[in-house]
Amino acid sequence: MDSILKEADKIVNGPRQDNYGHPSINFKRIASIWSVILGCEVTERQVGWMMVGLKMARDIQVPTVDNLVDTAGYAETIHKLGDNSTRRIVKIK
Repeated sequence: MDSILKEADKIVNGPRQDNYGHPSINFKRIASIWSVILGCEVTERQVGWMMVGLKMARDIQVPTVDNLVDTAGYAETIHKLGDNSTRRIVKIK
């Protein structure tokens, strides 16, 4: 296996991009679904960070290289979404 970052780059910009298109399309869809479920607006950027949190939780239970690769991949995906840094995180009550 290449380095974790190279492996993540190959996945995000290869098969996943081919299967799901640009991450904004899929993450918008996920954000819409989660917004309904949670009863508050969820952004595409928040979807990415929530997926990082999922990988963290899994890695705490069973540490794997796959979790690290996916975490790096989600960081790359968040970056591909563009600069949403002015959007605030919605606090769920």
